[in-house]
Parts: sequence; C-alpha cells; structure tokens
Amino acid sequence: MIIDTHAHLSDEKFDTDRSIVIERAFNAGVEKIVEISCEPQYWDKALELLKHDNVFVAFGVHPNNVEKVSAEDYKKLELFIQEKKCVAVGEIGLDYHYDPSEQTVVFQKEFFAVQLNLAIKFNKPVVIHSRDANKDIVSILKDFKIIPKGVIHCFSGTPQQAKEFVDLGFLLGIDGPLTYKRSEALKQTVLKAELSSLLVETDCPYLSPQKYRGQRNEPSYVVETLKEIAAIKNIVFEEVLKITTQNALKLFNLEEL
Repeated sequence: MIIDTHAHLSDEKFDTDRSIVIERAFNAGVEKIVEISCEPQYWDKALELLKHDNVFVAFGVHPNNVEKVSAEDYKKLELFIQEKKCVAVGEIGLDYHYDPSEQTVVFQKEFFAVQLNLAIKFNKPVVIHSRDANKDIVSILKDFKIIPKGVIHCFSGTPQQAKEFVDLGFLLGIDGPLTYKRSEALKQTVLKAELSSLLVETDCPYLSPQKYRGQRNEPSYVVETLKEIAAIKNIVFEEVLKITTQNALKLFNLEEL
C-alpha cells in the first residue's frame, strides 16, 4: 500500500478529470490519499471527495489565508474537524516568505495557536506548513503543555532542524523536490533521517518530481519520491514503502477508519 499523505485534489486544476486522477492513483498502488483542505472556499469541495472510500481529509486554514478568515469560518472549521473521515487539522503554521511584517507575523502566530488548540481538543494530528519560520514554529510548539502529533509538510530544512522536529514527536513530509538535481542539501537530510520519521507527499498539483517537472503533479507520482528515498539510503524500495506507509497509518489513524 502506498499513501499520498498530502494532496490538493480540490484545486481547480483537477476540475476536468478529478475522478480519473484518483482512479489512476489507485491503479498505481496509491491506495489512500489525504486531501488537505486549507482554504474555506474549498472545504465543501473536499467533503465531496470523501465519497471515494480511500480518500480522507484534513481541514484547516493555511497561514497565508488566516487574515481573510472570519469568526464564522472558524466555527465551521470546528464542525468539519469532527467529520469521521477528517484525519488531521491542516495545513496550518507560519509562512514569512511573502510578508514578514510584524503585523502578519503576530496574526499568523495567533491563529496557528488557535488551530493547534482545536487539534488538541479533538485529538487530531496536525499538518504544519513552515516556510522561513522553523524557529518560531518550534518555539510555539514548546509552549504547549500537550503537543499534538503531526507532520512538518514539505520539509526542506537541515539535519539539525529535522532533529528538533523529530524530538518533538513530528514526522517529516518529503515531496517531489527531493528528486531535483539541485536538492543535495535535502538529500543529505533524508540520508541522515531515520525512515521511521518520514512520510511521502505530493502536494499536488504542485511540486512535481523531476520526471514530471513542468507538468501538473498528481498522487500517482508519489512513487518517484519513494524511489528517490530508496536510492539515497541505498535500501530496497519495498522497505521504504513499508515503513513510510506504517508511519502514515499510525499518524492519521487510517487503519481504524
């Protein structure tokens, strides 16, 4: 079993062939997909995807969207998080890449904490987005008496940063960029990381692996990331597949659904 632990199938780039893409993934051995719905405008669309038996969902508000979200949206989010097939809260976190102003930083931190508390309240893991913000993410997490389980989505940090998150109980989400020729630093991080700390993701329709660079990404392409991890660690593909799948099943409680 292969699991794509981070997809955005609600994106308009899939509007013409969404069901075909899901079927193609299943035919390629991707038996479970976690849809990440982190914009209120897509929450209802994500619910529709749950008609597919092996599609699950995470609901949250992306850090780049928190300033646009109303109190009513957060009430709605709390209801969606309680859906049976909602397996996580996310993606949530901090993103200082586009606007590192003090006002934005304060706002993002506030609503990151709000959503962490929702995850704790409903005993859900979190999918964390961290861009140019690893230090603050770690600091905020350490302020919580109870730290939820979770994954650092599209991890691209150093081995030391990886260790900090793993020591807090988090997994590292590894995506298509691992396959890029200029991703030597990330390859070193993955080499040093234990398989027990890794998940594989696509972040589709974004971040297509090297083989499909320039094309729309989709869940079936997660196989390329698995192959790259196996090559970097010089172990058989089946071992990477087995351990990363076990990691995903455990984190998102997928065996119980």
